[in-house]
Amino acid sequence: MNLIKEVKKKREFFGLPDSVVKRALVESKDDIKEARSLLRKYFGVFLTNRVLKGKGDLLGIHMSSKKRDYGEFYSKILKGVDDVGSVVDLGCGVNGFSYEYLPKGIEYVGIEAAGQLVELMNVYFKEKDFDARAVCLDLFDVEGVVKILRKAKKSRVVLMFQVIDALENMKRDFSKEFISVVMENVEVLVISLPLVSLGGRKKFAVRRKWLVDFLIKNFDVKKDFEMFGERIICVRK
Repeated sequence: MNLIKEVKKKREFFGLPDSVVKRALVESKDDIKEARSLLRKYFGVFLTNRVLKGKGDLLGIHMSSKKRDYGEFYSKILKGVDDVGSVVDLGCGVNGFSYEYLPKGIEYVGIEAAGQLVELMNVYFKEKDFDARAVCLDLFDVEGVVKILRKAKKSRVVLMFQVIDALENMKRDFSKEFISVVMENVEVLVISLPLVSLGGRKKFAVRRKWLVDFLIKNFDVKKDFEMFGERIICVRK
């Protein structure tokens, strides 16, 4: 039995890269149900029926994105960053649908493992004639990520909105390695960390000191603020 194919028989998972499904199977010791449960933990909030059908305000459907005023969000993040040529959004989820809130003339590249979302975003970009595209890629494919970063227009701003915890759950300390490689190929990195649960009812006590200490030690932390239930950290080399 091909376990990867079995997992991907579920409609919400068929668009995921095999490498993502394989890691879930390894983590679950080849238990198909448990692997699907793990994938729902990381991708379920994006791959609901409403999202997969591509109907309605997709930014308003997802619990994280609907909390954000994207105009204010991007304005504060990009303030003081000169000549932004491109924004590369790692693990973008539905963020691609916020392109219209970015300053005009910026190239946008969204990298997302959920192939269904990638297709929806690319249709949206084409319909709107935006300078934007989405790519289906596993973030653990570091070489693939680097290739995209190197082709992006300078100055490059990379977004990692609420993806650190997912990366760490898959592989401990991978985030440090990943961030170091990313920073070799971009000018600015913006990380967001959730301060409250998706429903907004529970505040997280964890402050991710390990990550903050790592960023302070290795990079120039330009901004560190809280907004819309998230902690935003902007760093340069």
